[in-house]
Amino acid sequence: MIRMNLIHSVNDMPLRKKIIILFALIGIVPLIITFFISYGEIRKLVVNGQNYAENQSYEQTLTTLTRKLEHIEELSSMLIVNKDMEAILSKGAARMSVADQIEVYGNIVDYTQIMVSSSDIDNIVYFVDDNYAFTGVDTLFRRMNSIRELDWAQEVIANKGGPTWILNKDIDTRTGLSYLSLNKLLWNPEDYTSAIGIVSLNLELKQIEQSLTKSNPEQLVYVETAAGELVAGSGKKELETMRLKEPFDSKGSYVNVSLASGSYMARGQEIGDTNLYLMSVISHRAATESINHIKYQMVMIYLIICLVLLLFIFPVAKSITRRIYLLMNKMSQVRQGRLNELDIRPSKDEVGQLILSYNYMINSVQELMVEQYKLGQEKTQAELKALQSQINPHFLYNTLDMLNWMAQKEERENIQQIIYALSDYYKLILNKGNDFVTVKDELRLCTIYMEIQKKRFKNRIQLEVEVDEQVMDCMLPKITLQPIVENAILHGISEKPGGRGTIRITGSIDNDRLIIRICDDGVGLPEEGSSQQRRHRGSGYGISNIMKRLDLYFGQTVELALQSTPDEGTCVTIDVPVIHR
Repeated sequence: MIRMNLIHSVNDMPLRKKIIILFALIGIVPLIITFFISYGEIRKLVVNGQNYAENQSYEQTLTTLTRKLEHIEELSSMLIVNKDMEAILSKGAARMSVADQIEVYGNIVDYTQIMVSSSDIDNIVYFVDDNYAFTGVDTLFRRMNSIRELDWAQEVIANKGGPTWILNKDIDTRTGLSYLSLNKLLWNPEDYTSAIGIVSLNLELKQIEQSLTKSNPEQLVYVETAAGELVAGSGKKELETMRLKEPFDSKGSYVNVSLASGSYMARGQEIGDTNLYLMSVISHRAATESINHIKYQMVMIYLIICLVLLLFIFPVAKSITRRIYLLMNKMSQVRQGRLNELDIRPSKDEVGQLILSYNYMINSVQELMVEQYKLGQEKTQAELKALQSQINPHFLYNTLDMLNWMAQKEERENIQQIIYALSDYYKLILNKGNDFVTVKDELRLCTIYMEIQKKRFKNRIQLEVEVDEQVMDCMLPKITLQPIVENAILHGISEKPGGRGTIRITGSIDNDRLIIRICDDGVGLPEEGSSQQRRHRGSGYGISNIMKRLDLYFGQTVELALQSTPDEGTCVTIDVPVIHR
């Protein structure tokens, strides 16, 4: 059911909308598929490139720190095997004079200064037997007993001579600065099982901090001991929110971690065998920021492409359907009776052929309508002439009858006047073959007719005409008013006692309608069913004839009203559209 409704909805959809949807599916859907495929590939490349850059940055920092610390370990080994150092360690304070101690001390100081100046080391401190004359506080040589019980010293001793890296705060007692210290035991050259001192090579934490490089602004890189003591970091703010609880080895890659401040990626690894860990932490948001930026750029580019495509689709669809819509509008006009050709540049495609067929059909229909109209006009003219021919003999019979009556009475003068009037009457009727005349000519025809009738009825009947001047040029079928005047005489006034009366013709224009009234003061029409009414049926003959001719000429917009009051008279009203000559 839903499928059928969908099919019907698609079928009922306007053609232009169907074409737009079709073009959109053909153009935009592949574009969307291409977008997702391209975005997936680009995202993969960006992620791989970013991971590579972050790992490279980490490896570079790890390599730098490893080399730096290995170099310091090499220096520590060189210090231990120095011959002057071996002399002090092997003889001991009791077996050396003060002069010898000072001489050897001077040589060691010079050698140590060379080592410090040629490396990143800030200072070197020797913790030896308290009995040496040159031991002291905050000097190059210091008393072993002063640090023997400290935790870091115990850690060095417990390491049994191996290099021990610790975060040391006891080197500079004046400032309390912390150093990253490499500590080794000093062995007795004559008995390598006997440790008689500690050498401490101290590196400022700033040196470590300067070696920490970041590949991302929102990245934290720091070094800490296995026990979780912070050695150096790349930012105080980042340390507060991004530092991990403890160091770990991530096996050479970044792993996902969760902190209170959000989700991060972290990598950790021990720096050589130093028991120090290089840690790197990057927020997921920072890691995906460049990806989101690329995504935004791609979305904008594809949206612009889709917009351009839509802007192209609309005019194309409009150009395709424009002629069809024009043809539909013309066909709608045909329903309303307006037959107009579609006047556009011809084309040879299917729509163009359809338009050519439509224009041919319209031309054919117009030719048929013109032919039909001509036939209709000819038929109307024939009917008008037939009706007029019925009127003309009717009047002529009455006139000839009157002339016969006058001839019997030898009224030569009256016969002459009637014949002249009858001649003028028929000149107006013929009217050069025209079937339509002005109201002015119709009134003149009525006047001539009345001149003839006055002779017949001895001037007992009068005609009064009160017609507005603007009415005179209006058109009527000829012989429209005269039969009504004739009816008024024969069936109205002549039947009054004494046969006297007046016929009044008035005319005016009201709202583009021509109103003509012919009123008489005759006996009027008798009541229905009376014998007198039956005798007056002949009076309707002229009226029906006039009504038919008015209908043929003016159509359905004609009104012909007859109002009559017994013994008072009759009034005929003609109401037709105004048509000027």
